[in-house]
Amino acid sequence: MLGRMRVMVGVAASLSAALVACGPEKEKEWTGAEPSKGSAAEAARFAPLVRLAKGESLLPMDATRFIGRSALRFDHEGFCRDEGPVADPIDPRRLGSKDNPYKHADVEPGKSSSKPVSCPGHGDKWHTSTEADGGFYLDPPKEVRKGEGTDAPVYWEYHNHKTDSKRAAYVYWFFYAYNNLTPGNRHEGDWERVAVQLRDGKPEAVTFAKHGKDTCGVKWSDLDPQDGHPTVYSARGSHGSYPTDKNQWVNGTLDRPSKGGAEWHTWDHVRPVDGEPWWGYAGWWGSQQHVSGFNGPMGPRPGRLLSGIFTNDSCGGGDKAPTDPPKDQPTNQPTGQPTDQAAPRTKEGAIRRYEEYLHAVGREDIKTVCEVAGPAAKQAEDQGFGPCTSTFLVTFQMISPTQKKALQTATVDPQKVVVRTPEKFDIPAAAVKAPVTFSENEIGTSTLEYMKDDWYITD
Repeated sequence: MLGRMRVMVGVAASLSAALVACGPEKEKEWTGAEPSKGSAAEAARFAPLVRLAKGESLLPMDATRFIGRSALRFDHEGFCRDEGPVADPIDPRRLGSKDNPYKHADVEPGKSSSKPVSCPGHGDKWHTSTEADGGFYLDPPKEVRKGEGTDAPVYWEYHNHKTDSKRAAYVYWFFYAYNNLTPGNRHEGDWERVAVQLRDGKPEAVTFAKHGKDTCGVKWSDLDPQDGHPTVYSARGSHGSYPTDKNQWVNGTLDRPSKGGAEWHTWDHVRPVDGEPWWGYAGWWGSQQHVSGFNGPMGPRPGRLLSGIFTNDSCGGGDKAPTDPPKDQPTNQPTGQPTDQAAPRTKEGAIRRYEEYLHAVGREDIKTVCEVAGPAAKQAEDQGFGPCTSTFLVTFQMISPTQKKALQTATVDPQKVVVRTPEKFDIPAAAVKAPVTFSENEIGTSTLEYMKDDWYITD
């Protein structure tokens, strides 16, 4: 389907941009670039009681120990891979050091490589681990994903309001080694945060930085304060923070906070984030797959501006129980292959992944489409087109209902799949078996490559 979509993407991108421009975007309020001076005693006094979800298996973790279990690598925008890490083991102090940070160079353009995926060599443009978007990322082993437990620290920073001297806020950062929101959001490293808003030194609200939505606030008295600590519910797998235990829709996926899990008394383990040995590190906290929702995030760092900390927008009805899920939405975690298990590195694995993509196009399942086609969609976006989630929505409207229905049950003929390398396959239109015949002009040939334990469309 990408062949036809490449033709349409320019029109789709232009149209989606026009739609976005129709309404004014609400101006966001940002914190200052650096934290203000706060009180450790106050930070502990207002720190939240975090109720982990029942059955949560991905637990909080000390960020410094996560670093200690990881290798430091450099991402060349997915085009090649260095044969060795930048550092293993990592010195956390060097990660954020102003004087002696880790350094690495870009690839040398125009030089060939003796290996298909290895970088050919490096030029003279150097980056440091304290440089935002510099290219560094932490690469932990899979066994780290389970985390440690509720003895893990919580990191705080304090911000004064820019214009109202009576207002301030403590921001609390929670770290987990892995995020598993299924489908569509699975990655190493998971930073979550809430903020306690103060007026004249007294707590008046808690700000929630909710997944897929703008920040919102809940009155302090509505959060069932326990001995002065507000209650925050952490969703299972994703760790999204919510003011209630009600299920939440996040970009078409169900986020599940609940009662009955472990209690995290964060006030027993609060640390000022700017006192951590890695403070200053500006890279990613997890590997980069170049697929939206599957990349390790950036964490707290100097110069990071936080939006909406002092929001006056109420979470309101957004935290009521959702209605029944769509018919295609699972009500529980999948019972088949674990989501963090590697997909088969075989032709059959590539075919299964492409069939998943075709079925998603037929259902107009934008999340799955943009996950599987992430690398190819990113190339288009880098060339000036809109993001996948905008362009494909318009593209769906250009596919006939008959074709969509046919794609929902389409399969792939293994005999017509072209093997380019053991980790790279071409699937032409002729290989697609469906009630409707698709021509090469309509869906073209898609290239699937094996990247970070799964198959993705790269061209």
